[in-house]
Amino acid sequence: MSQMNLENKIEAYLKELDVDLKVLIEQNKNELLFDINSFLFAKAKRIRPIFTYLCSYLCDFEPNADVKKIGLALELLHSATLIHDDILDESPKRRGLDSFYSKFGTKLALIAGDYLLSLSLLVLSEIENKNVVKIFSKNIISTVNGEINQMKSLFEVKSEKEYFQKCLEKTGNLFVCAAQSVCEVLSQDEEKANKIVDFAKDFGVSFQIKNDIENFSNPKSDDLKNGIYTLCTIYFKHENPNCDIINIEKADKQKCITKANLKLDEIIQNAKSKLLLIETKNPFAKEALVALCDKLKG
Repeated sequence: MSQMNLENKIEAYLKELDVDLKVLIEQNKNELLFDINSFLFAKAKRIRPIFTYLCSYLCDFEPNADVKKIGLALELLHSATLIHDDILDESPKRRGLDSFYSKFGTKLALIAGDYLLSLSLLVLSEIENKNVVKIFSKNIISTVNGEINQMKSLFEVKSEKEYFQKCLEKTGNLFVCAAQSVCEVLSQDEEKANKIVDFAKDFGVSFQIKNDIENFSNPKSDDLKNGIYTLCTIYFKHENPNCDIINIEKADKQKCITKANLKLDEIIQNAKSKLLLIETKNPFAKEALVALCDKLKG
């Protein structure tokens, strides 16, 4: 399989995913149909489904119907968490649109997130291998625990280790969920499955660190005001324990961003190293995953 062939396959898969999303929403429509569709198809990168799709090739299999359902369920689950995150963060915007929270308030936004979560569970119920439901359930618990831990530790300066664990719980675990689920339905090679999952952990942590650095760099972000301290904040407070993080000087802010980007690049390199150790008949899939890693670099 050539690189061009793989790119064409991914493009066709994403078109199929969009059709499946539209059909699913239409079959289970409610009064929020327009708003749900606008949200699901506005600037969505579909990173988790693409990651799921490529994991199939790492297992040396073409993505089958169950793998495609895993990707669909993950996209719905991720979308549900975004709506719930906007409630917690009181975010006015999401994907360039008014958030459900800002348009409808807490109650209806909460229900909209629950609706997408319910659709994710509906898709999972159609997967032949029922162990996938258990994998999703454990990772959803991890996501919720990550949010609880974050809410319980607002305005607290954590260690690097604690922060990376939070990144894994809050964001990384959905990539882990993708890897575990695909390996469950396709692979009998436990050693290879463990390598794929280890790669997914580093990729997922890197994904969250990248997002946190962008938020720290954005003057419109409310993370600091809301007490959400991420890697840049940790570096600043460890060196300046008595300084006000809200009014950080521009030079100090850039210094923290540079240091965080160096750590991000280190973790991305670890992820790529783990990926390269995975033996596969589909090197172009591995190259595509390396490219996804490189997009996260600082």
